[in-house]
Order: sequence, then structure tokens, then C-alpha cells
Amino acid sequence: MSPDRTQWPAVLMAVGAGVFAAFQVGKAPVALPFIRAEMGLDLPTAAWVLSIFALMGASVGSAMGTLVTRIGSRRLLPMGLGVLAVASLAGGLAPSFSLLLISRVAEGIGFMLVTISAPALITLLTLPAQRQMAFGLWGAFMPFGMAVSMAAAPGLPWLGWRGLWLAMAALLAAYALWVHRSMPRPQRPPQSPGSHLLADIGATVKAPGPLLLALAFIPYSATYAALTGFLPTLLMERMGVSAGEAGLMAALAAAANIIGNLASGPLLRTGVSRRRAMAGAFLVMLLGCAGIFQSWMPPLAAYGLCLLVTGTAGLLPSCILGAASVYAPSINLVPVALGLFMQGSNLGQLLGPVVVGAAVAAWGWGAASAILVPAGLAGMGLALSLRRAGKET
Repeated sequence: MSPDRTQWPAVLMAVGAGVFAAFQVGKAPVALPFIRAEMGLDLPTAAWVLSIFALMGASVGSAMGTLVTRIGSRRLLPMGLGVLAVASLAGGLAPSFSLLLISRVAEGIGFMLVTISAPALITLLTLPAQRQMAFGLWGAFMPFGMAVSMAAAPGLPWLGWRGLWLAMAALLAAYALWVHRSMPRPQRPPQSPGSHLLADIGATVKAPGPLLLALAFIPYSATYAALTGFLPTLLMERMGVSAGEAGLMAALAAAANIIGNLASGPLLRTGVSRRRAMAGAFLVMLLGCAGIFQSWMPPLAAYGLCLLVTGTAGLLPSCILGAASVYAPSINLVPVALGLFMQGSNLGQLLGPVVVGAAVAAWGWGAASAILVPAGLAGMGLALSLRRAGKET
């Protein structure tokens, strides 16, 4: 199913929803030092503020995809934004660390609803020839949203992390209302006869490609979450910069990811296969992570490597998410494939900061390389394995 023309204003509105959802990922790293100071937390414990956000997505992402196929992406998009708004409000008012973590789980549910329904909606709003370009824009939602929210770091000393949470709640509520009123209603694909949740998931997992792509999302998101999540702390400890300066430098590193996102469409149009583009990005990731965290690496050089890694790695989410309509068994199962991809992404977000945080606490920053380099190697292997799936790789 395709529309008569690509509805670019609606595509940009859907990308904007992703950006507002990504604000909730980016606000945590810059707020982490302030949360630790207020609640007296060590680094491994505080890392759960970063990781637990991804708990529900890592557990039931593909099931949420089937929810989108039944309720419709147009309905669920503003609902997901609303869930994020309520959860951010609750987190800003949370009197204890445990309640803050519960609110982050709720934010993760809203995030998943947005990040599955928005790309599913983009699929229905675009012509096939322009779909990869649209997904290049969509792939930038995470780094752009994270960078914007991280840029709030200089204001945290007077705004406070709670003020940031409450401000995010107000912005999310306003955007949810706008999407509810203004998003067009594309024609929904027909449901397959006898379709049900387990059958949809089973058909998607058994198809060649979706499971490999979902697994490839794990090492990418684990590395990206660990890099951007701990970069402010690393910069403050290694370079002696202030919290505000570290937040801005981390925002730039997160934003560098947009370069790869936007480059994915033109790169694939030149004839470079999806699997080779992904394998090349993973190679740069593992080589960069071998040096970023080492004590012998000059701090400015380590930061430069971080920019290189996040910029090149931006090819991965666009390549993976743009493949949903290619590898899904049918157009009505695109949301299920997207849910499976986001399940892999969230599993990486869940594991990356916690595992790296525990390793750094036990053995120092250099231990992060021992985790992230093998992750990049695994990603390369998964990307190259796409050759067996055929299609256009």
C-alpha cells in the first residue's frame, strides 16, 4: 500500500514525535550527577536511571508492534506521547529513587509506543522510492532529541533535574495534543484473516532478515547508550570540565550521529549494500571503542574518537529501521518488525550502561573497551550474515 504522494509535513510531524520522545533519553545522562548528589548514589546504582528506561521495550517490543497493527499507528502515536508526559511528571515529583525508577519504566512504555507507531505511520505516508530518505530523517530522531535535551545541562544548576523532568512533561503534553489534532489519517493495511499476536510475531521472526536486524541493533544501542550515557561523567573526571561543559560536549557527540543517519539514504542509493554499510559502521565502532576509554589516550583525542564513532554509527539505525518494509513478511506486519527491531535496541540500551558501569566501577574506565570492542565485532558478524537473507542486501 502506498499513498498518491509522500506527505512530507506529516512525516516531519512523526519525526518530531520521536525527537520529543528522545528528549527523555537525553535528559538522564546530564541529570545523572545531580541525581547522584541528591540521592547519594554510586555509579552502578545510578546507571539504572539510564538503563531501566529500556526495560519494557527489551521485554515486549514485538508484542507492542502487534498492538500497533490492531489499534493503528495514528491512534497510538499521541497516546504514547501522553504516557511519556504523565511519566515525566511523576518522575519529577518522585520522593524516592525507587519511584523515580518506576516512572522511568513508564517512560519506556511511552517511548516504545512512539518509536513503533511513528515509523509505521511513516511507512504509510511515503512512496516506496522516497521511503529510505524518510527513514534517514527518522533515524536522526534519537541523536537530535538527545542532543537538544543534553544542551539543557548549563541550566541544571538553577533549574534542577526535577525542573527538567517537569518541563519535559509540559512539552510532551503540548506535542501530543498537536499530533492528535493535526496528523492525517492514512489508509490502514488490511488485517490478515485469523491473525493474532503469537502468529504475527512468529511469522515475523521466521522470515529471513528481521531477527538478524533486531539482534544487530543490540550491540549498536548498547555502545551508543554507554558512550552518550557516561560521556559527561568521563569528561568531568578525565578533562576536569564543569557539568555544563560536559553536557554540551556530550550533546555534540550525540548529535554527530545525525551525520550517519542522513548519509544512509544517499549511500544506499550509490549501490552500497545494506549489510556492507552496517559492517563498516560496526568496524569503526569497535576500533574507536578500543581507544576512547584507555588512560594512555589523550583526553581530546578520546573525545575526537567518540565523535567519529557516534557519527559513523548513525548509519546503523537508519539502515535497520529502513529495512522494515523490505524484510517484513507483509505490509501489515511492518509494525511487528519495527517492534522486534526496537526490542533489540532497548535490550542494548538496558544492558550497555549497566554492564559498562559495573565494569568501570570494578576495574576502571579501560574495562569499557573490553566490553564494547567484542560488541562491535558481534555486530559486524550479524550484519554480514544478512547475505543469507537475500532481498536487497
